Amino acid sequence: MMTISRTLYNRCKKLIESNEQGLKYDEINAEIRALSGLGHKQVIPASKRTKQKIYFKLRAGEAEELQAFIKAEIGLDVLTDLYCNGDRIANAARHNDEKVGANASQDIILVNNAAGQLKLNQEVSSLFRSIHAAGQDLRHSMIDSIEHDAIIICENFTPMYYLHQLKNNPVFKHALVVYRGDSQNGKRADEVKRFIDKHQSELPLYYFGDYDPEGFSIANSFQVDGIILPDISQFSVLTNVELQKYAGKDKFFPQLNQGQSYLNVSAYPQSWHAHINFMNKFQLGWQQEHLLGADIDWSLYNK
Repeated sequence: MMTISRTLYNRCKKLIESNEQGLKYDEINAEIRALSGLGHKQVIPASKRTKQKIYFKLRAGEAEELQAFIKAEIGLDVLTDLYCNGDRIANAARHNDEKVGANASQDIILVNNAAGQLKLNQEVSSLFRSIHAAGQDLRHSMIDSIEHDAIIICENFTPMYYLHQLKNNPVFKHALVVYRGDSQNGKRADEVKRFIDKHQSELPLYYFGDYDPEGFSIANSFQVDGIILPDISQFSVLTNVELQKYAGKDKFFPQLNQGQSYLNVSAYPQSWHAHINFMNKFQLGWQQEHLLGADIDWSLYNK
């Protein structure tokens, strides 16, 4: 019996549901292909703006074959059943195979607080004062109450280690910061979404990410109450040289839809327009890491 991970299961599901587009070829698609000799590679010629792309596609009738194969292997139907968050310890005792039906991440999320105190389930846990930590990995299914005044989704991992720099910022001081996680299906991001869905009605939800088109898009996708961005009054007086210095590579045009030369402000709240217009003007994007390293002031911009 082959162990089919949740990542592979979700990728199979996506491929079966939208096979006309195929999936960009990588090690996961190679693993799908190896399941029972399904599918083929399709080479898309390079254009002036893109490198050569290789897509993995199923032939006629193979979607049903793959669906049936997975059903026989692990008893789940990719079109109707979610890959369960099993427990590897419990599975090892029952099945002598800890990986069947259990992803290593389970329902784990990474949380932190700029002031070094996590307040959950009416308990307070203090983080190290002398060691910079990304926070604590917790099983979110066991969180019954959150005694913070807001939840902040942090786009990138490294800034989780630098939240102490923001401990005096009132937006961060009493907030629970959650690492967004890997954006691929089946990775930690799925668990973060489940956690957010459960608690979003209880507390304000803010987004802290890169100042670029994708950052605004992600914030919108979470339906946040506000976005944390560089203070526009400070940021707008930086020189062109400073703006270029802090900008990240490929943080503007590659993130726009094909044919666009700016991010359309009409899709976003009025309070975000000044930042979007400023970004469009200079056609640049700025990463969290660069801005934290430059000691830029951060402010909350509510919807």
